[in-house]
Amino acid sequence: MNSKVRVGIGIAALVGLVLALLAGQGISEIPFRVFSIAGLVATLAFALWERFIWKWKLIRYFTGVPLIAGTWRGDLISSYIKPDGMSVPPIPTALHISQTSSKATVTLFTGESKSVSEHAKLIHDPDGRWRLSWQYVNTPRPGVRDRSERHRGAAEVYIGSQPGEGLEGSYFTDRQTDGELHFVEWSSARYGSAATALAGDDFNEARPYVGEN
Repeated sequence: MNSKVRVGIGIAALVGLVLALLAGQGISEIPFRVFSIAGLVATLAFALWERFIWKWKLIRYFTGVPLIAGTWRGDLISSYIKPDGMSVPPIPTALHISQTSSKATVTLFTGESKSVSEHAKLIHDPDGRWRLSWQYVNTPRPGVRDRSERHRGAAEVYIGSQPGEGLEGSYFTDRQTDGELHFVEWSSARYGSAATALAGDDFNEARPYVGEN
C-alpha cells in the first residue's frame, strides 16, 4: 500500500481516538477494535482500487486515465551510424507495460537486448494529451556486447487519442545516441521476449480511452 495511504489511515485513527477521549469515552477495547476494522477496510479498499477498480470503464469515464497495460508491437528507429557510414534500419520491437492506478513498469525487447524501467510515470499534459515517461537500464545479450555495452537511458511515448495512432515517442541513451519509438499494435498478453511477441497473432488496434469507437 502507498505510504501516503498508510499515513492517512494512521491520522484518521489517531483523530478518532482523540475525539473519543475528549468525549469522555476513555480508552477501551471497543475504539481500538473499530479503528482496527476501519484500517483493514481502508487497506482492502485502496488495494482493490490500486489493482482493479481504477480500470473499470465507468471509473475511467470520469478520470480519463488511459489503460495501456499489455504488450505493444512496433519499431525502434535509432540515430546510430555504423562504422561503414550506414544507418541502422528500423528495429522490430516489443514493449510490455504493467500498470496500476499509481505506477507503471516498462520492459522493452528487441532481438539483441532488453530494457527495464527503473522509474516510470504516466503524465497528463496541460494540452490534454497523456504520455508515459520512464528511465531504464538496457542489458544487451552476451553475444553482442562486443559492440553494445550495458547502458542507461530515458524514453517517453505519447498515447494517441485516435484509433490507430498507438504510442509515438523518442528515447536517448548515455552513449549519446537517440531515436524514435513507434508502436501501433497491442495485445493483452504478456510476452517474455521480442521473438515471441513479434510472432504473436493476437495483436490488435489498441483503444486506451473509454468512449472510443
